[in-house]
Amino acid sequence: MNKLDLGTRLRALRAERGLSLSQLEAATKISSSFLSLVESGKSDITISRLVRLADFFEVELSDLVEGSRTERKPLEVIREGEGSVLTSSSEGISTRFLGHQRWQLSPRVTDYDAGATLEIVGGEQAAREILHHRELFIYIISGTFEITVHDEEPVSLSRGDAVLIRDGADRVVNTGRRPGRLVIVGVTLGS
Repeated sequence: MNKLDLGTRLRALRAERGLSLSQLEAATKISSSFLSLVESGKSDITISRLVRLADFFEVELSDLVEGSRTERKPLEVIREGEGSVLTSSSEGISTRFLGHQRWQLSPRVTDYDAGATLEIVGGEQAAREILHHRELFIYIISGTFEITVHDEEPVSLSRGDAVLIRDGADRVVNTGRRPGRLVIVGVTLGS
């Protein structure tokens, strides 16, 4: 993900709504000085903060990361090194989008540092793009993970395991001592 492109998209969304940085801070609880750094491409942003902004602006997370793409082609190839990458060093998570939100399938490869956790807080609409789909298929390429669905007991999965989740996951944690990698394919909510 290009920090400058993301900052430009965020600034444009804020300007479209006629909001100051202070007003955006009040609405999202993200400091205006930090938002200014993100808008100018001088700072990274965590996935959880980006989800909060996408939710506030009522846009898909992928629209912030890669921009809106509405053109559909009968064949779309994503080459090695292509696709938008969303990285949050502080959360220890990096996701490479292998398509875009206009597809019915939402494929991606996600790397988790040891101990990294992605938890979806209730009410965050944009978070559904990450883990909340009608159906979500997860395949463990490497590592050991715990996945929690609807506040039930976590299920432990390791390399080679796959799981199909209906109505979205709430929490994914790399419980291993090494980095782990997942392939995640979701069927988008609008499908």
